[in-house]
Amino acid sequence: MKTVYRNFCKWEEYLCCTMFFSMVVLVLCSAIARLINHPLAWSIDVAQLLLAWTCFIGADVAFRRDKLVGLDLFTRRLPQKVAQIISLVIRVIMFGALVIFIVYGVRLSIESWKRSFQTLTISYSFVTLSLPVASFLMSITAIIKIVDSVKMILDIAE
Repeated sequence: MKTVYRNFCKWEEYLCCTMFFSMVVLVLCSAIARLINHPLAWSIDVAQLLLAWTCFIGADVAFRRDKLVGLDLFTRRLPQKVAQIISLVIRVIMFGALVIFIVYGVRLSIESWKRSFQTLTISYSFVTLSLPVASFLMSITAIIKIVDSVKMILDIAE
């Protein structure tokens, strides 16, 4: 199971990098096309789609690597066990927020199904789905981190 998850994480990072690179190339091509008076009207919509997915999937990658913005100025000065307990509480709160994002993100995606992009023939739900999908992935990461925190707290107690 760990191997499957590890491979999925690598695939997720590759996907995130590919979407970001594609978005940069698309915006560059769009700027050049506009410069020579042949604008690519659809490029803004595709870039918006790629940006949403890149940001949210990238958030899971950052969360997994503990690279999300955090304030450890206070917790660094605390005893290790207390710092780990605070970290556990924060991760549980994050998990709760992610569950809320999943529920309301799915609702938003359903509500925006009939809305479409200005230049593309696809539903805007493909953008809004990035929130619940990434929140689901982040909730898996959160559960793993919560379990690791509990193990660490129990190891410190011994």
